[in-house]
Amino acid sequence: MDPILIVDDEKDNLDALRRLLRSQYDITAVASPIDALKEVVTRKFHLIISDQRMPEMTGVELLEKVKGVQPDAVRILLTGYTDVDSVIGAVNRGQIYRYIAKPWDPEDLKITLRQANEAYKMRREIEAKNGELSAALKELETLDSAKARFLSLVSHELNTPLTILSSYVPLLREKNDREKAISAIEAASQRLSEVVKDVVDFVKIESKPKLDLIQTPVANLIEEAFGRALKFAAKPVSLDNRIDSGLRLPLDNGRMALGFEKFFLDSIGRAPAGSVIRVTSGLREGHTVIQIERQGEPLSQKAFEPLEFGGDPLKHRKSVGLSLALFRSIIEAHGGSIAITQSTDYPVCVEITLK
Repeated sequence: MDPILIVDDEKDNLDALRRLLRSQYDITAVASPIDALKEVVTRKFHLIISDQRMPEMTGVELLEKVKGVQPDAVRILLTGYTDVDSVIGAVNRGQIYRYIAKPWDPEDLKITLRQANEAYKMRREIEAKNGELSAALKELETLDSAKARFLSLVSHELNTPLTILSSYVPLLREKNDREKAISAIEAASQRLSEVVKDVVDFVKIESKPKLDLIQTPVANLIEEAFGRALKFAAKPVSLDNRIDSGLRLPLDNGRMALGFEKFFLDSIGRAPAGSVIRVTSGLREGHTVIQIERQGEPLSQKAFEPLEFGGDPLKHRKSVGLSLALFRSIIEAHGGSIAITQSTDYPVCVEITLK
């Protein structure tokens, strides 16, 4: 049954109301406004019915205080006043739903309370629907913004190699520029392949959020991911893997391996030839922290933001967000985070916290 609170310093009135309404409502009846305020702090009520004349405070004063604690509860005043103008003024000040004059007619009282309870439920339903609509609208706006950035990003990345391909194909007909054209077409094709693979991987990860967690040796995962990235990048950069071989964490092995491969591919691309990428791990506040340090081109925190250019969209930048955004998405799916921090030995330090 729906809960209601009745406040009246006259015990006979409380008993009469309890007997009249007990078959329809879950009734809490108190004889003191102070006790009523204690009740509204600990329990939700649909209706709060108060007598006007009480020794500690008036009914209007009580219902004004109640409004600050339970603004959704419907407030009803019981009064024996004959001065209707005074009662209406008090009702307006307390934002009270209705006043009921004493002595009340039992059937009229039941009808009034039923209407008040229906008004409470309707208001809550409207608030819930508004909340759902607001959340849905916000989600749609976010998706629309993400879609626009995604399309802009993918359009740029796909059109660049396609432009190179279309520009150099005619040169194949000219003997002097044939080798140059073949090299440019080969590079553009490789870049086009990378972009398509990144898009497919990103969509695949985002569309299947559930993780398949197993205890994974982190040092081996790092070593293997770096090896695959190094083979693809074909650049003389080495790995100094200082992670304890006994460190195991519950990870989605396939996704995390893909994420680190994307990250290392980006790191190798930004690091100078012949340099070393150092990986260490430790504990901080009960969480595993992996630090990846290197020389070379700086890395902004914005580079990890999904589908962001990280700067002026009219200026081409290395790594426009798909690979690193994919890595960040995988880390955050594991409850982790990524931050750019300071290092005493290397100019670039990326800190990965896994919870």
